[in-house]
Amino acid sequence: MSSEQITQSNVPVEETTTTTDTPQQTEQTISSTTTEQPTVAKSWKDTISEEFRNDPNISKFTEIDALAKSYINATRMIGQDKVAVPNENSTDDQWQEVYGKLGRPESPDKYKLEANSDVVPLDEGAIKQFAENAHQLGLNNKQAQGILEFYKNSMEGSAQQARVDTETAQANAEAELRKEWGGNYDANIKKAGSVAKANMNPQILDMELKDGTRLGDHPEVIKGFANIANILSEDKLVGTESESVDRGTDYEAEISKIVNDRDGPYWNKAHPDHDKVVQQVFTLRTMQNG
Repeated sequence: MSSEQITQSNVPVEETTTTTDTPQQTEQTISSTTTEQPTVAKSWKDTISEEFRNDPNISKFTEIDALAKSYINATRMIGQDKVAVPNENSTDDQWQEVYGKLGRPESPDKYKLEANSDVVPLDEGAIKQFAENAHQLGLNNKQAQGILEFYKNSMEGSAQQARVDTETAQANAEAELRKEWGGNYDANIKKAGSVAKANMNPQILDMELKDGTRLGDHPEVIKGFANIANILSEDKLVGTESESVDRGTDYEAEISKIVNDRDGPYWNKAHPDHDKVVQQVFTLRTMQNG
């Protein structure tokens, strides 16, 4: 026996034990390693008794916060005046009672309304009429003031937009006429303005065309007045009644002086000289046209 064999024989040998799991042990091991299913949270309604849970006043709430809010609001209403909501069958007296409880003033003149505006000032008559309608509709002061503010703001916006549109139309007309007339622009504008004032009612010149521009700002209208002015600017011998007008008379100035006097006899039919002055203007215009 060799020394190597002797050495191996003296080394203790460790016994190996093989353990075999039974089917029951294997099933337990698999079960213990399986992920546990999460527990489904209960609804807050499940925490109260079935008697209250099924009550319509409780079942309509899906969140507990909503229920809490409703309870707080109901608590605040305790001791306060109750207002029954009228319906289509309610009498006029019932409606009047509700209007009063909701804060409607006793009479239209009790409203405290503010309608200050530098753009579209409202006169006292309009505000008074509005207050009467507001009272008839049962509005309280806050509601009436809100509607009045809305109306005022709307009118101010429309007025401002109209001013912008007018300025834009005037600028466009000026650009077009300056391009066409060149250095004669200022002289032609002055002539056109004189003829327009002497022969046209200002309300007609303020009429709005389909494109939204003012009649008096339309380039073609201005050119038309300028052409008339150039024709009428020629010296003519003019007679007014039995009097003669010297050659070189500024007919445009004479007519403008009479027509632009809004308080004069030309516009006042009750004035004793009305017919005479109207005839005078007619004669001047007729002689201007030859």
